[in-house]
Amino acid sequence: MRKNKILILFLFPLLLVGCTQISTPPSDNDGSLVVGEVYTLANGQIINNDLAVIGSSITIEEGAIINGDVSLIGSTATIAGTVHGSIFALGGSSTLTASALVSGDFNQIFHQVTIDPQATIAGNLNTYTNPGALRPAWSGLSFLFPYFSNAERIVSTRLILTAVFCFLACLIAFLLPQPTHNLMGTIQAQPAVSWGVGLLVFFAVPLIGLVFLITICLSPLALILLVVYLLAALFGWIALAALLGEKVNQWLYLHMPFIMQVLVGSLLGSLLVSLITLIPCLGLFITGIIGCYGMGGVIISRFGKILDEGSKKKTKANIQPPAPPTG
Repeated sequence: MRKNKILILFLFPLLLVGCTQISTPPSDNDGSLVVGEVYTLANGQIINNDLAVIGSSITIEEGAIINGDVSLIGSTATIAGTVHGSIFALGGSSTLTASALVSGDFNQIFHQVTIDPQATIAGNLNTYTNPGALRPAWSGLSFLFPYFSNAERIVSTRLILTAVFCFLACLIAFLLPQPTHNLMGTIQAQPAVSWGVGLLVFFAVPLIGLVFLITICLSPLALILLVVYLLAALFGWIALAALLGEKVNQWLYLHMPFIMQVLVGSLLGSLLVSLITLIPCLGLFITGIIGCYGMGGVIISRFGKILDEGSKKKTKANIQPPAPPTG
C-alpha cells in the first residue's frame, strides 16, 4: 500500500499535465470549451454559443464572431473580432485590439486587460475586487504601512498560496499518514524541545549553507541543504495545520476524517499566518517563531520516521504499579 501511494505521488504531476492537454475544440453551433491549449479562432469562423477558456491562450482574429458569452479562467486572450455577448475574466490577462467589438459587459476579477482606444465595449467595464474598492483607504495609510498600498496583489497572492498549501497538505497527509501522525505526536509530546531544536535549525542552517556556498567545492551541498531545509519547513507547517484541524475537530465534536481535519487546519492556519504577516516588521518574525515548532518536530522525529515522546515516554516506563498490601 505504501509503494502504491509513493507511485501516486510521482504520477500525479504527470496526470495533471495530461489533463491539461485534453480539450474540446470550438465548433459552429455548439457550446465550446478550450482547456490547456493554444487556440485561434480564425477570420470568418463563427461560434454560435458560449465559449469557456480555462488555462489556455486564445486569439480571436478580426472577422471572427462569437454569438455568446466568453468566460476566461486563468487564460491569456487576444481579441480582435466580435463578441455578441459579455466577457467574464478570472485571473490571467487579455488584450482588445482596435477592431475588437464586445456588445455586452467586460467583467473581471484579478484580471489585467489592455484596451485599444479604438476598441468598442458596448456595455460596462466592471472590476469586481473588494480590495480595489478600498484602495483609497489603503493608499491613505500607505505612509504608515507601505505594504498595504497594493491590496489587490496581497489578496491574490494569499489566495494562491493558501490553495497551494492546502493541496500539498492534503496530498502529503494522504500519501504519508503514519509519518504525519508521528510528527504530530512528537510536537504534542515535546513542544518545548521541538521549539528549541527548530530555533537552532532556523539560524544554523542558513549560516552553514552560506559557508558551503562560499566554499566552491562544497557549493553543491548548499543546494542540497536548502532543499532539505525547505522540505522540513513545509512538512512542519503541514503537521501544525493538522494539529490545528484536530483541535477544531475535538472542540466542535465534528468527527471529521483525518484528511478533512488537515484541510480545515490548513485553511485556518493559512488565514492566521496571512493576518500575522501583515503586521509590519514583527509579522515575519512571529511566523518564524511559530514555524520552529514544526521544524524541530521534523528533526526530532526524523521526518516522521519515529514517534519520539521524550521524557514522557520514559516517565511512563518508570512508573511501577503499587505493591499489593500484605497480611
